[in-house]
Amino acid sequence: MSHVTTERVRLRPRVLLTTEGTYPYVVGGVSAWCDLLVRSIREIDWHVLPIVAGRRRAPLYRIPPAVRLQPPIELWAETLAGARGPARADGHTDTLPRTLVESLIGWDGDLEALTAALTACRGHAPDVRRTFRSRRGWESFLAGLRTVTEEDVPEAGATPNLDLVEAATLYQILYWVARTAAAPTPPCDVLHVTAAGWAAIPAIVAKALHGTPLVLTEHGVYVREAYLAAARSGESPGTRFARTRLARGLARAAYAAADVVAPVTDANAFWEVGLGIDPAKIHVVYNGLSSPGAPQPPPRNGTVVSVGRIDPLKDVHTMLRVADEVLRRVPSARFEHYGPVTDGEETYGRSCLALHERLGLGDRFRFMGRTTDPEGVVRDADVVLMTSISEGLPIAILEAMAQARPVVSTGVGGVPDVVKGCGIVTRPGDVHALALAVCTLLRRPETARQLGMRGHRRVRRIFDETSCVEGYRDLLLAAARGVAQPEPAIAQVAA
Repeated sequence: MSHVTTERVRLRPRVLLTTEGTYPYVVGGVSAWCDLLVRSIREIDWHVLPIVAGRRRAPLYRIPPAVRLQPPIELWAETLAGARGPARADGHTDTLPRTLVESLIGWDGDLEALTAALTACRGHAPDVRRTFRSRRGWESFLAGLRTVTEEDVPEAGATPNLDLVEAATLYQILYWVARTAAAPTPPCDVLHVTAAGWAAIPAIVAKALHGTPLVLTEHGVYVREAYLAAARSGESPGTRFARTRLARGLARAAYAAADVVAPVTDANAFWEVGLGIDPAKIHVVYNGLSSPGAPQPPPRNGTVVSVGRIDPLKDVHTMLRVADEVLRRVPSARFEHYGPVTDGEETYGRSCLALHERLGLGDRFRFMGRTTDPEGVVRDADVVLMTSISEGLPIAILEAMAQARPVVSTGVGGVPDVVKGCGIVTRPGDVHALALAVCTLLRRPETARQLGMRGHRRVRRIFDETSCVEGYRDLLLAAARGVAQPEPAIAQVAA
């Protein structure tokens, strides 16, 4: 009998929260949402399993005493836990690389075969490394890759041929998929996955082994963001193919395993239905903030603030070009961007610095680094700017509205529904429209004030912290007790 059924009567269910490059090592956004849940839902014993790129670092959030932070799964590092367990002597795992490439990278990969392969990694962890270092493992991968590249799927477009370096890179990535699946997870009553990507891998295995209910929250649509990032990356066709197919394969597996999919915005839900999720699985729970107090007046010194990671999805290049155009029209304006470079995007970070220098922005646009006080930095702004090409329901925008600051943003994800009447929304990448919007609000402070106050009232009415927390409390406790999911707990955005 599984530990889920025997422990179903527990008064305090155990929830394993799996994160991917966020909590507790990055501040803001998804991390702030994770921190809100583990601090606020005290009827649950939380376990947090982070997946990070490279070596671990010190947490940037204070971990509540009742929360158990598991050793992180460290990708691209040879210290990954989970090397215990019996080895197989029958050579069956020699086919593991082929199964992974066919099921994850293939257009209609066999998800049952994928789940079985990932589960076998957990049961025979020592075999993973041996298999991927063996000639037979490499040959099985190449055989599977040939099968994938020879697929004839009209809607998938032409499949590029991968050169040796691209194939070897994909082989290494699949090795880390297997190593992630091999990492142990603690016993729990509910799995809460924070992205339909790498964070889903340990949860898929735990559900297969124990029948544990799985709740998936998508802040952004994982596969859509992978497509957008690849389109702007400048990488070779083979590399883009491998990365986008991997993201699609992981997302398909996460969706299939999830009992409940809880996007943070209706816009994500529409994408998820289009990607094949049963609408009956989808339960939207909007992000929320603590009820804001009376707002302080804006500084009216021409400060434009942006908060977010330095990442291609945030389109910092467009932000810099917007600043350049605004400064030609409003020379007294000043721009401040808060947020670190995303791990693995150091090249993009350097490109932002190079563009900053080429545009001659100097101190008029400053990269401020991380902040532990996002509300404070937004409070010091006259206008808050967001130039992302993909978002869910960004916390940074809600924080701006909570401080009664008008928002200029690209109309991605749930942003248009949230910002309407409280700011100005443009198409992604439209430098001229974004710059014109910023200039308009800087030159018309009374209009900016009115939009900011509308946003403040809207946050208080719809996007409050209590409704967000109650929505997840209901979902997780219902999953732990094995009962039907509750009706949506919060108002529609259109209200």
